[in-house]
Amino acid sequence: MESEVIYINQLKNRKRKMSIKKKIFKALFLSILFLFGIIFIIFTIFNNIENRKLLNQILKNVNNNINNNIDNNITNNINDPSLLNPNYKDKDKDIKNRINILKKMTNNDPYIYRHMENCLLNDADKYFCIYHLIYPKKVIGKNRILIGRKSDGCYVLLDDFENIKIAYSFGIANMIQFDDELAKRGIDVYMYDHTISSLPYNNAKFHWSKIGICASNERTQDLKTLEDLMKENGHISEKNMILKMDVEGAEWSSLNEINEDILRQFKYIAIEYHFLEPPKEELYYKVIKKIHKTHQAFYFRCHGRENISPIRTRICKYLEVSYIIREGNKFGKDDSIYPINEFEFVWTPNNNAEINLNILEIFDFDE
Repeated sequence: MESEVIYINQLKNRKRKMSIKKKIFKALFLSILFLFGIIFIIFTIFNNIENRKLLNQILKNVNNNINNNIDNNITNNINDPSLLNPNYKDKDKDIKNRINILKKMTNNDPYIYRHMENCLLNDADKYFCIYHLIYPKKVIGKNRILIGRKSDGCYVLLDDFENIKIAYSFGIANMIQFDDELAKRGIDVYMYDHTISSLPYNNAKFHWSKIGICASNERTQDLKTLEDLMKENGHISEKNMILKMDVEGAEWSSLNEINEDILRQFKYIAIEYHFLEPPKEELYYKVIKKIHKTHQAFYFRCHGRENISPIRTRICKYLEVSYIIREGNKFGKDDSIYPINEFEFVWTPNNNAEINLNILEIFDFDE
C-alpha cells in the first residue's frame, strides 16, 4: 500500500515537471515568435521609410544628374517625338530601353525601376502609375494663373477663357472665391453642394442648388449625376465648359461612369482627388487613366504628406490636378519644381518639400 502511494506521488511529480517544462517551452516559443514579429514589423517600416526617402530623392534630384550619368545619345533618344506616338510599333521594346536608363539613374535599385516596369508593361502597380498619369506638361502658348484667393478652394487654370460661358462647380462649403472670380469674367457658374444651406453671398452669375454629385446607382433626392444636371440646365450639347470638383471622395464613383464624350465638353477640369489608399487603387487608376485620355494635366498640388503611414509608398494623400482638353492644344516639357510657390498656399507643415516629377518624362507615353 505504501509503495503504491509512493508510486502515485512520483507519477504526479513527473507529470507536474512535464507540465512545467511544456509551459516553459510554450512561453519560450511564443516569446521567440513575438520577437520575430517585432523585428519583422520594424524591418518593414524601416525599409518602406528608406524606400520612400529614396523615391522622393530620385524624383527631386535625378533631373539635375541625368547628363552626368547617361550618354547624350540615350538622353536624346528620350525626346524623340516618334517614341511618343501611341501607335509606335516597338513601344514595349522602347519602354524596356527606358527602364534600362532608369536602372543606371538609380544604381540598379529595383524599388524604382520595377514600379515603372510593372506600371507600363504590365498595367500593374497602380499607385505609381497614378503619378505617371498626372505628370504635368507645359501648354504651349498659354500661361498658368491662380483663380481664387491663396487658400483652400483656389485652383490653377490657364490664362485662356475664350468661348467659355459655363462652369460647373461641385463642392462649395464657404469657399466661393474661385467661383466668384469666374463670375467676374462673365461665366455662369452652376454650383452644387448638398451639405450647405446657402451660399456665403450671391452673384447674378451664380446658380446654386442643394444637390450633390453621384453615380447613377446612387441617386437620391439630394444626389444627381453630372449628366442629369447638364440635361436639366440645357447644356448637354455645350462645349468649352469648366468642371471643378472637391467632393470629399464622391469624385471616384461619379467620374468612373462618365462617358468620355461628356468629359470632352469641358475645356478645363480642376479636381481634388481624395483618400488615395487601398483597397480602391483599381478604381483610382481607372478614373485617372480615363481623364488622362481626354485631358492633359498641366499643374498639380500635393496635400497630406504628413498623414501618410510609413508603410505606404505614396507621395501624396490628396492631389489637386488641373487639366486642359488635349484636342487643339500642344504640350511641352514642364521644368517646374513642385510646389510652385506662386500658386501654393500653406496647407501642412511639410508642404514645402520639393518634388521633381521630371523623371516621369522618360515614361511619357500618351494614351
